[in-house]
Amino acid sequence: MKKIISLFYLLFFGTFITNAQNTNNLIFKDGNQTIKIEFETKQSFLELNKNTKFIVSVENIELQKTSIIGRGIRILGSNNKTDFECSVLVDENGVENGNFKMRLIYYDKDERKTHVFTIPVK
Repeated sequence: MKKIISLFYLLFFGTFITNAQNTNNLIFKDGNQTIKIEFETKQSFLELNKNTKFIVSVENIELQKTSIIGRGIRILGSNNKTDFECSVLVDENGVENGNFKMRLIYYDKDERKTHVFTIPVK
């Protein structure tokens, strides 16, 4: 009986912790470094064939050593050291399994790191 109860707690709390870490696919944390994407539409998805502006903000990452890669992405500029504005126009060729992939390259000291944001497309 104790094993069944322990298994229940493990499954329940394991699921809760996993869901809590994956509640927002537009925020990535790596230690004290954070990358956040915020669409002007305030949605967590992109629309097919619609130009969407967004802001990439970073914490504890040098913006000058950060780059973004993805089909249809344009960098519009930056006014400070913590974020930059972009736009994206997702077409059929940029969608894979209903998602658009946006790759961010950044540095932790001298180590190059990469994170891929997978964003739903409607």
